[in-house]
This record gives sequence, C-alpha cells and structure tokens, in this order.
Amino acid sequence: MITDFRLKVFETVARRLNFTRAAEELFITQPAVTRHVKELERLLDARLFKREGRGIVLTEEGSRLLAHSRRILKEYEALNEDMASAGNAPVSGELSLGASSTMAQYVLPPLLALFSRRYPDIRIRLKSGNTEEIEQAVQDETVQLGIVEGTATRKDLHYLPFLADEIILAGGMQAAPAPRDGLTATQLSGIPLIMREPGSGTRRIVEEALKAQGVSPSELHVLMTLGNTESIKLYLEHSPACAFLSSLAVREELKNGNLKRIPLRHMEIRRSFHFATGHGDHSRINELFIRFCKNYYNKI
Repeated sequence: MITDFRLKVFETVARRLNFTRAAEELFITQPAVTRHVKELERLLDARLFKREGRGIVLTEEGSRLLAHSRRILKEYEALNEDMASAGNAPVSGELSLGASSTMAQYVLPPLLALFSRRYPDIRIRLKSGNTEEIEQAVQDETVQLGIVEGTATRKDLHYLPFLADEIILAGGMQAAPAPRDGLTATQLSGIPLIMREPGSGTRRIVEEALKAQGVSPSELHVLMTLGNTESIKLYLEHSPACAFLSSLAVREELKNGNLKRIPLRHMEIRRSFHFATGHGDHSRINELFIRFCKNYYNKI
C-alpha cells in the first residue's frame, strides 16, 4: 500500500488530539508517533501542536497542514484502490464479520450488498449479537472484525470510530404526551419502559447518560427487558410504554406515524459505532471493508 506514513501519523494525532490513542490506532509505539511528528516539524520548520490544559491542540500551521494532509491521503487511497482494481488477481477470501443488532439490522444490509457487488470473490459471513457478545467473538477469533455500539471499553481490542448515532425515547400512539418542553431525567421514573437486555450497547449508553443526570437505573420503572429491537417496536405500537431506541432503527416508524419521539429536556444521548479488531490484526479484507464503509458514509 502506497502512502506517506508521516502524514498518516500526523492526521491521526490531529484527529484524536492524543499521542497515545494515535499510537494505538496505528499499531505503533508512542515514541514512534512523537518521532514522526517531530520529523515533520523539522522539515516544515513549524510547530504543529501546542499544549493547552491537560491536552494538545493544533497550531495555526498544524491546521493548515491537516487540510492538505487529508486531501493527500485521500489521493493515496484512490491510487491504491485503482491499482488494486486494475490488477489481474481480484481480491478474494472471507469477510468474517460480527455486528451488534442495530448495525446488523439497520445499517449493514445495503452496505454488504454494495460491497459484495464490488468484490464478488469475497465471501461474507455475518454474526449478530449484542455488543458484549460481538466483542467476545472478536477476542475469541470466531469473527475477525466486529462493529459494536457504545463506548470502547476492552483493552484487549483495538477500536476505530465508524458512525455516529442518537438514542431517542420512543413511544406508540398510546404513550402519554410529554410536557411541551420535554421530560426531565427525574420524570423518567414515572414512565413505563421496555429496556434492552444487559450486555446491550444501547442499554449501556442509556444507563451511562442517566447516571450523568443523577438518575440511577434502579429508579426506572422497567416493565420488561427484550433482546430484539423489532420486538420492542412492535410492543410499543400496542402499549403505553416507551423505550430508548436508536434513531437508525425507528426512521420508518417515525415517518409513518406508528411511533413518536418523546422529547427529553436538557438531555441528548449520542454514541458512536466502532469497528473492533484484535491488536495486531492487519487483514487486508478487513481494511478494505472498513475503508469501503467510511467512503460510503462520507458520500451520503
């Protein structure tokens, strides 16, 4: 693969604003990251980062270099893709993929169809489960690449951000109307709720958000837990209960009026989906799929 690794290191540090996290993403040591950045600063005779509080920020010169770096790195990606597609031997093998349920049901199907059309000699195997199950499958090497939701927590895995999402409170037409300015976090204790099962990334991120608002999960009025988003949506359509669900999962129901969004006051629950791999996993097919997914969502 042709690239300018120094620019790649710089772009990663600029994006993460953390030398240690950049090193983890690039599978190199922190001293190596520092060395590459210092070499760029020497060549350009410019300071690229400066300390601010406990972290780092880009200097004016660093910001200018970042804009150029991203354009240059995209050209390298286009070059590599073009040369690979022009080769005599098509890319072949197996994409062993594990995805949390929101990803597997609502995001991946069109992506997999397009990827399969582009790379017909790559066999795709998909395992679906909650976040904890997929993380364990990656660790056990029963799948090579995972896509999980919520915060990246396991030190034995390498995480790469993929896609942002919002968790909303949804209810059916029987759900009680919320105040005009939205429910407060403390008022949620009086709302009958359907929750995802323990181990679900959605549940984990919701509980973290509520704790940040001073609400313990034990204070919630949980009618039941269900392990499937489709089951929860159908339940809500026939019940006054509400549930925290991915905005990606309820687009059609909100559009056709089967479900409605219950506004929350001073509380937004956002999360990122991450690719998860074992440390040191440099599978070409994994990298190809990750790049394909990111390019797809950059274009829409």
